[in-house]
Amino acid sequence: MLTLHQNRNTSQPVVLITGATDGIGRALAQIYRARGARVIGIGRRPAEEVSPDQRGDYCRVDLARPFASALVADVLRQRGVARLDRLIHCAGIGSYGAVDDQTPEAIDALLDVNLRAPIALTHTLLPLLIAAHGHVTFIGSIAAALPAPNYAVYGATKAALEGFARSLREELRGRVGVQIVHPGATRTGMHAKSGMPPNRINERRFPSPMWTAERIVHAIERNAAVTTIGSVNHLLRCVGKHAGGIADAIAARQVVAPRHTIGDPTHPPQKPSSDGRRHCVVTGGANGIGRAVVEWYVRDGWLVTIIDREAPQINRAAQAATTFIQADLAHSEGIDRALRHLAALPAADVVVQSAGINAVGAFAASAIDEQLTVLDVNLRAPLHLTAGLLRFALLAPRATLVFIASLSVYTGYPGAAVYAASKDGLSSYARSLRVALAQRHMNVITVYPGPTRTAHARRYSPDNRRESRRMAPERVAACIAAAVEQRRARVIPGVTNQAVALIGSVAPTLTMYAMRKTIFERLEAVSSEVKAGR
Repeated sequence: MLTLHQNRNTSQPVVLITGATDGIGRALAQIYRARGARVIGIGRRPAEEVSPDQRGDYCRVDLARPFASALVADVLRQRGVARLDRLIHCAGIGSYGAVDDQTPEAIDALLDVNLRAPIALTHTLLPLLIAAHGHVTFIGSIAAALPAPNYAVYGATKAALEGFARSLREELRGRVGVQIVHPGATRTGMHAKSGMPPNRINERRFPSPMWTAERIVHAIERNAAVTTIGSVNHLLRCVGKHAGGIADAIAARQVVAPRHTIGDPTHPPQKPSSDGRRHCVVTGGANGIGRAVVEWYVRDGWLVTIIDREAPQINRAAQAATTFIQADLAHSEGIDRALRHLAALPAADVVVQSAGINAVGAFAASAIDEQLTVLDVNLRAPLHLTAGLLRFALLAPRATLVFIASLSVYTGYPGAAVYAASKDGLSSYARSLRVALAQRHMNVITVYPGPTRTAHARRYSPDNRRESRRMAPERVAACIAAAVEQRRARVIPGVTNQAVALIGSVAPTLTMYAMRKTIFERLEAVSSEVKAGR
């Protein structure tokens, strides 16, 4: 749904704000309008429900729709907007509750509004921002740096948004400013809309939307890469990032129990395998790290189920111990298919979510559909599959869930900003899930591999001349298997990767500079050579 209300004054600076009809977004619109800017507000409400002062340049668009960014671009063309000075992504929704209770619809809504829409809209409007040497601001949340067991998917979307902004800032340096601002809880209707029980909401403690908006505007003017609003929130973010054990222990006290576990009505409750062998499920098990994990557990005598869109090339001995589920996890049908087949198999003792894709190159010049598919495979699919495993009770007691993230969580990844976003989001979700499932004696491990000797890395690297220095996937698989037995929380395979992660934690500017030089600038050089026909 889209509604136009014309305002032909084009001499002012132009500011576009999503989520402009309520809360912080509305307060930001009021501030910029009072400063003489032309404010184009984006919201879902009908125009007649918007205050009279906002209607002049109001645009009704549901950002959860697949073509929302194209609709916004069309509005700007109709209004003669040829340059955009500021783009502020303020629209956001939450969903409160146990990880088991997150429905597919709720997961999709959170991903679409909080993450997919800002990425797609930024891509569409980049030419207008570049024309004005403009500025993009993403409104994040302190939940991005904290375990959020009752807001696991929400926290993942905000962490992903920060990962995207960090890498995109390097790509657009000198052309468009990019930053993310993390406010804390604010006195808006979001908490109630998210499903949080009224007895857990004490809005009198929260600052007003105008108080938060004024500080966001100040942060925008400073153009710092990352800003946290409020001293208490800044402290919480520091604890979440640098004193994880304390933050996890505090969050564990807030975990809510699932309302129910519905099981699969077409199958009886799952039991261990008849011969007593343990069961490992591996997504993306046909190639790379996933295949190495499959081979490790087959040699160790486990039953192994491979979920992939292509059949694995394994020997006859391995075939006798494996089950193959052909499913394309980029689509909901593939996830549903995988869950249906898993329901007929023994309960999973270990689930390794290794499926992942990439799309490298400058974000501004990339195909947005290809980039959004990266989000679907790397983040949306693991969230859906995990929720389904819990909801349908497909996991064994004391099961371990393993998520393959990336060293990019510590270094950023200019030249693959959406990939970086997906891995930051996955890391955040795994952390929240670990806290949420600890009381059920389940374990969650996040793995951060660096460059690995796989076809995937070879395909997306700008330079394969030093491929022999990359870690063998078999070594990564061995690290994963050891971590499963030790019930660890985090694995960074290799001393070199551990050192890089440490430097990225304490000196992020240094690692981002290195990534820009070794990855992004080389990708740009290769792209220029291809265009020149060399």
